Amino acid sequence: MGHKSQELIILTSPPASGKTYWIYSLRQTFKAATFLVVSPLRALADECRLKWGDDIPVVTPEEWLGKKTYAEIIIFDEFHLFFYWGDSFRPLMWEMFFSVTQKSSFTFLLTATLNEKMKSEIMLFHTQFDSIYWVNNGNQRLMYKPFRYVKAPSRKWIQNQFESEEINKDVKLIFCQYREEVFALEKKLTDQGYSCVSCVGGESKFMNKRLAECPRPDFIISTTVLSHGVNLPMIKKIYFTYKVINVDFWIQMVARGGRRGDQYQVFALEEPFELKWNRFRNFILVLYFTLLQNFSHRKLFSPFQF
Repeated sequence: MGHKSQELIILTSPPASGKTYWIYSLRQTFKAATFLVVSPLRALADECRLKWGDDIPVVTPEEWLGKKTYAEIIIFDEFHLFFYWGDSFRPLMWEMFFSVTQKSSFTFLLTATLNEKMKSEIMLFHTQFDSIYWVNNGNQRLMYKPFRYVKAPSRKWIQNQFESEEINKDVKLIFCQYREEVFALEKKLTDQGYSCVSCVGGESKFMNKRLAECPRPDFIISTTVLSHGVNLPMIKKIYFTYKVINVDFWIQMVARGGRRGDQYQVFALEEPFELKWNRFRNFILVLYFTLLQNFSHRKLFSPFQF
């Protein structure tokens, strides 16, 4: 028997630009081939299974290791997480990757954030594949940029802002660095009368249940677990309680806003990546929001949305 050609195709595109549609289109193109989608996120895998049923099989790496099924066409969604998680607390992700691709004809890697280190490591895959292609529809950039980005002077300042938010139909998303902070903040805001839904690693199913009961909470509070493709309600404001150093994670988290082209605002502790930003204008915005927070409860003027 002759050698079976094995091709690796990398597809990069900004968050919310339709990578899920690409998966569906590939399935329609290769109708006769066996097909498998691999998602490192259990919550995203569950969403895809509900959407596609049996037509497009979806598994997490750990689920595949328990079944050992193979396919001619393999799609790895959110592939950047194989580097972040597979190189640390989920090494079985790489075991699965190299096992399953041995028997595939086409392997597709989908991501919105492919940094230089990842590119270099993927080039080392040339011993596994006959050819490697990169289709770049936009890498490490936002599809929908926030109409207002405020670099906060301190974490306390950010906390003061979201603790003075009105109770209305706007959903605000708060990213925390640690799961303990998520739970503590959820309790504090709930005690203040806000409706809250939280999510940390391993609890996405519980979050989906809570969102079904409360589809438009005042706050969704989470670690980075919600920064990668999981469907959320329309987010009007995003707050960061810590400084995000990793550009890839920053892009993924900011991109939770504006996923339907709607306007949203971001309050963070770092200067924005790839966004126009003016120090003087930022100073005016910080001053404005500070006054708004300090004086609104005194009825000097009423808070309003932008």
